Amino acid sequence: MDQMIVACLVLGGANGMYLTMDTSLAVDTLAADQEDDGSNAQLLGVWGVAGFVGSALGPLVGGPLLYIFGNPVEEADGAIEYSAHGYAIVLAMSAFYYVCSALTLTLIRSKYI
Repeated sequence: MDQMIVACLVLGGANGMYLTMDTSLAVDTLAADQEDDGSNAQLLGVWGVAGFVGSALGPLVGGPLLYIFGNPVEEADGAIEYSAHGYAIVLAMSAFYYVCSALTLTLIRSKYI
């Protein structure tokens, strides 16, 4: 379980660093030389909705994956523990969705910019 705590600390710290730069990354992706025709605002709106949808669907997808692949075991005190294999599956799915979002952003950027 000590490995899981270390992994959670590393991933939590990395997520915190990403979230501090999230908005600036989104704004830097937009074209600066484009006239203000509303497309930049539209793209930021899509970015905001995508962030909300991901946050809402993450637990709905990750929870069942952890339950199915994590081999839940009830401890003597009534707590349920999951194996590291289940967390590895959840993190692999997270990486897959990250790659999908990067490819989608590439397509959106080539279309609008």
